[in-house]
Formats: sequence, C-alpha cells, structure tokens
Amino acid sequence: MDSSSALRGDAAKRRYSHAQDHFKLLQQQLLEAEDIENFEIQPASDGSGAKIFRVKNPPPVLLSLTLGDAIHSLRSALDYVTCALVTLNNPNADLSHVYFPFGSKGKRLDSGQKKYIESISDEVTEAIERMRAQYGEGLSLLREFSNQDKHRLLIPAYSYSKRFKFVVDQNEGKADLRPVDEGIVPIQDGSRIDVSNGSIMQPRIGFLLERGDVSYGSEHINNMNDAVRHTLNALLPLTKSPEPTQGVHP
Repeated sequence: MDSSSALRGDAAKRRYSHAQDHFKLLQQQLLEAEDIENFEIQPASDGSGAKIFRVKNPPPVLLSLTLGDAIHSLRSALDYVTCALVTLNNPNADLSHVYFPFGSKGKRLDSGQKKYIESISDEVTEAIERMRAQYGEGLSLLREFSNQDKHRLLIPAYSYSKRFKFVVDQNEGKADLRPVDEGIVPIQDGSRIDVSNGSIMQPRIGFLLERGDVSYGSEHINNMNDAVRHTLNALLPLTKSPEPTQGVHP
C-alpha cells in the first residue's frame, strides 16, 4: 500500500471535520439572523387581510462567508479522497487535474468525466457510482454552491420555507399547527404575503444561487453535508488495506 494514500484519506476526514466546525458556527449565526427582532409582519393598508413583510435588520454577509468556508471544506474532502484513491494504484499519478467526479446528475460517468481517475479500480468506480446515484441531489447542489462561492458571493436572503396552518381534529376537539408542504420562496422588505388560506408563515434564512430565484435553506445544506459524509464513509475504506476502518460521523 502506498502510504500517501492513507495520509490523503486521513486529510479528507480532517477536512470534513473542519467543515463541521463551520456548520456549527453557521447554525449560531442563522439563529441570530432569524430572530424575530430582525423583521416584522404588518397588515396591508388596503384592508385586504394580506400581510407585508418588513425587514429591520437584513441577513448579514457573514452568513455567506461561513457557509462558503464549510462548502469549500466539503468539496475539498471529496477531492482529497479521490486523490487518495488514484495514488493507491498509481503513486506517481499527476494529481493536478484530479477531483471528485460529480458528472451529470442521474447519469453514469462517461469516459471524459473519468479521464483523470482512470487508474482507480473497478470496485472504486462502482462505489463512486453508487454514491452518485444515491446522493446525487446533495452532491449536485454542493457543486453548484461551490462553483458560485469560488467566484461570486452566495447571497443570504429571507424566505418562508416554513408555512403553517391550523388543522382542527374533530375527534380530539383540538387544533394543531401543521406545516404546509410548498416550495421555498424568497421574500424581501415590502413583500406582500398572502395568508387568505388561514396559514401563517415563519421567516427563515435561505441562500440564493444566481441561476434562479429559488432559495436554499438549512435542509438543503444538511443534505449536502449528509451526501459528503456518506460518500466518504463508502470511499475511505477503499484507500487503505482491507482492515477495519472507521469513517466519519457527525
């Protein structure tokens, strides 16, 4: 076994752990940014019953910087383990163009996408394909976040990812507040909020990518983190000799 492969694998685990430190910091910052003191919801002046969202303190740019640090470490962890897998079979491989093969979501890697990892074994290739198939949503979003963060800021914005409605249980004789399943919609100061269906909204912080007007919240960030964790747990044992190997854990 080439010792550099084991060292690169260990570096991948350390990089993932470093990302978790940034995620913990991000959670604290999100709690502060989502505090009710930072915004208010006022009734519309036209008497329609609609609400107007007013921002007193906009989401700080620091959120973007912290998320960017976490995203960078997640992607680096995948690149580190990929380099480890390449050098396992080819210690003298040129690693200048080696990176984790994200490929196209829902499709197996083609020859061009596998060009710089062609020295890895069929077992490793299939392990990568399994992770891509099972966690493609999180991995693809990680690539999009990473690509933007390298060149342009990830924009933090308010969104109402959580909308609730009172549902009356006739048998129990009580009303429960239940979440309504809908997309994450960005809102800004002065946005009009329709509550005519009896629902209430709970503003949250999301992040905008430049490719569209969709806001990605904490659940998407968690999906990216989980996708990397599972992928590392599948690939790290393959960077070493067939001995009991521990992966990474939250």
